[in-house]
Amino acid sequence: MVCCRFFVAGLAAFLSIHLSSGASAKDLEMLARVLIPAYMAQDFAALCGTQDAFYLSAELHDGIRSVAIYAQHVKKEVTIDISEQDAAQVRLTAADTARQVARQELYILAEQRSADPTDALKRWCERSAKPFILEIMNKHDEKHRQFDEIVERAKRAKR
Repeated sequence: MVCCRFFVAGLAAFLSIHLSSGASAKDLEMLARVLIPAYMAQDFAALCGTQDAFYLSAELHDGIRSVAIYAQHVKKEVTIDISEQDAAQVRLTAADTARQVARQELYILAEQRSADPTDALKRWCERSAKPFILEIMNKHDEKHRQFDEIVERAKRAKR
């Protein structure tokens, strides 16, 4: 998949900078890591929605709104039962990372110097963003128990 070329390489460095708050940093890092894809899906859907008001409507009951609801659901699962200070830090790190990924993807698209920049974005939305969003949402549903176990382990280690 073309999407998110730099994501894996830059994630560890970015998280270590943003989550250097002491002994629990590793646990907060894990919580941020499981939240980042939800924020990425939400950012990508919002970006692609600027090109197509009905983006994802054929695939999801409420289109882009379904992605926002999914992201809110994951955010709640990841941050419930931790202090508001830690939750805010996890949310901020995940949101900043997702935003950085979206910016990098836009930068790569801009470098392609397409005759029609909006056409390049539309192609990216269809060929990269849409499969990413749908896969992230489907995997969350399919592997929800494993997701919950990862989140709970991170939270227990924190306490």
